[in-house]
Amino acid sequence: MKTTKVLTFKKKVLENVIDIAEKGTHCGMCRIDFLGTGLCPSGKKHGFLAYWPQGRMELVKHLKDGRIKPTEKLIDIANSCNLCGICDKQCNFVTQLRPEKVASALKEYVNCLDKSEYETVPDDEIIKGLREIVGEEWATNDPIIIASYIRSIIPIDAELNFYIVLPENTEQVSKIIKFANKNNLPFLPRAGGTALSIATPTVLSKAINLDHGIIIDLIRLKKLEIHPENSSAVVGAGITSFELQKAAYKHKLRANVAEAGAHYCANIATTGIITTWGNKYGCFADNFIDLEIVDNEGTIKNHHDIDIPNPYTTDNTFSNISLSPSYIITKATAKLFPVFDDEEAVLVPFDNLKDALDMVLELGKRGIGLSVAVLSYKYLAEFICPTRKIANDFEDICKNYMKLRYVVDVICDKDDKKIVEEMAEYTIDQPFMKTLILGSPKLASLKDSEFMKILSEEENPLKAIFAGPMKKHFEKGLDASPEQMSKVYDKDLQDFFKKIYSKSEMTNVVWLHAFRILPSRLMRQQMTMGPGGAVWASDKKHILKWVDMFADVGNKYKLNHALGFISPFDNGKFVYIEYDYFYDHNNPDIANKISTTLLETTEKSLVLGQIFTLINYLFKGIHRKEHVLYPLPKALSKEEQIMFRDVLHSLLGEFEEW
Repeated sequence: MKTTKVLTFKKKVLENVIDIAEKGTHCGMCRIDFLGTGLCPSGKKHGFLAYWPQGRMELVKHLKDGRIKPTEKLIDIANSCNLCGICDKQCNFVTQLRPEKVASALKEYVNCLDKSEYETVPDDEIIKGLREIVGEEWATNDPIIIASYIRSIIPIDAELNFYIVLPENTEQVSKIIKFANKNNLPFLPRAGGTALSIATPTVLSKAINLDHGIIIDLIRLKKLEIHPENSSAVVGAGITSFELQKAAYKHKLRANVAEAGAHYCANIATTGIITTWGNKYGCFADNFIDLEIVDNEGTIKNHHDIDIPNPYTTDNTFSNISLSPSYIITKATAKLFPVFDDEEAVLVPFDNLKDALDMVLELGKRGIGLSVAVLSYKYLAEFICPTRKIANDFEDICKNYMKLRYVVDVICDKDDKKIVEEMAEYTIDQPFMKTLILGSPKLASLKDSEFMKILSEEENPLKAIFAGPMKKHFEKGLDASPEQMSKVYDKDLQDFFKKIYSKSEMTNVVWLHAFRILPSRLMRQQMTMGPGGAVWASDKKHILKWVDMFADVGNKYKLNHALGFISPFDNGKFVYIEYDYFYDHNNPDIANKISTTLLETTEKSLVLGQIFTLINYLFKGIHRKEHVLYPLPKALSKEEQIMFRDVLHSLLGEFEEW
């Protein structure tokens, strides 16, 4: 009877927090100090994902469903957490989740276990060999630690026959690869895991994950040097975008980086860091000066080596698509750019995409602005709203009452700002954006209000709000303040978030663009898959046709979807488009729809022609844009379309036809 009660209690402990654990999305934000709270002491000390908040959430899921059994390492993981609450503050800002409750439940669960319930994990020759390379504490074959990497590199349905190894430098990475080859074991690097967390529930998991072998977690490669004299930085593979940007800003310099939690070197390898800053700062090989890489034989190479073959050579046709890297970037010498004292943000609201696109194309051609993009109302709402519910209501107000469906978002100096203001009938300046950010909860509460009904009846609601008589009433009614913003959070966190939103950077649109902490909110309690790619900027009809195709496919599969952004690059010759589909990563049926959507939109894009798609550019980040974009491929013929499907079948395995 006593045993039955204990089992029931243990199960209930995990069930009490399973809802939190299942909503975790491996966004990686608990591994960077973006709020000034410090980092999780346990994760910082031990490195392995299981010791970080996101890893603990993964463990709770698999312990509850019986996929993994406790080992002695679970005791260490549970006890290493001191319940300091840092993770609650970080995670709540992004997702409204409370991972400390998961950590507390894991402690309680471990305390209920009897010694006889722990499984022993025997050492084998492989783990002994890996520990000889990296040290006793930095390699493991323990299923508890392995399970924490599910979704962020290990497919959901994979067996846990892996080895996790954390090298400290390039030489150790080289030795690991040579050791893996000698023992006929596949291997795959992992940096932040943020891109993989999106891809593993989808068809891409068959192409970019391992079924077994060695996972090389690069988090310990933490070299970071800023060289202000030549505006460059030496960046190790374990350095995140946020960490690089923070270090660069101390010298009034800026890096072109992806989302805050993404790792800089990994982003060069995968996509070439294509951002809204691309027209000014470049993309692909424009982002770096030199690279240190380790190839699949374990040979260490540098781009500056005299005898290295052309490092930029590539076949940009679909027949040479590869979704696995042929090298590991362990260190990059990155380009940095000046931060000017007169930088400002100015946004131009539009009720339709055609007019917004006209402006962004013109800005791109004229080289106006540092960061330039068309953003959809959904992107805007997701970024600035503190909760999913507020974002939903904010979206509805933007779309149906204010008719604010798109904004042209420009970060620029004061001279370029004057040009933007001359081109636009009305704009949203930095002070008004601060009001929208801090006033987003109040604005969301005005949904279906009399004020909004009156606004929607205006001939031009945007003009009435941003340049007309309603502007002052609107600003006053939003009651924008850190105090009001803090009230949307749990009571015990309100004082903390009042202080956070009192910081100038949290409402400084230039800072928020540069440090990119807000895009992580796209993954709050859901996943987002963002197919897209590059297209010539000269054919506006072609661009709009492409966007319509993404929307049509989203509607076909009844998905939550919206345009992400359209941004010019390469002196306005191209635009890059991201179109986003949102989905519940715990629902296999929805994940299958996303898989089909990705394949269908890729094929339709190539049939349209003159388009360089997501699948085309993955793992071409070290190549020069001239080698992969010039020329953009022509539309597929019927014969090529059949061949393209054969290529995908060979890469991705069997998948449902669309």
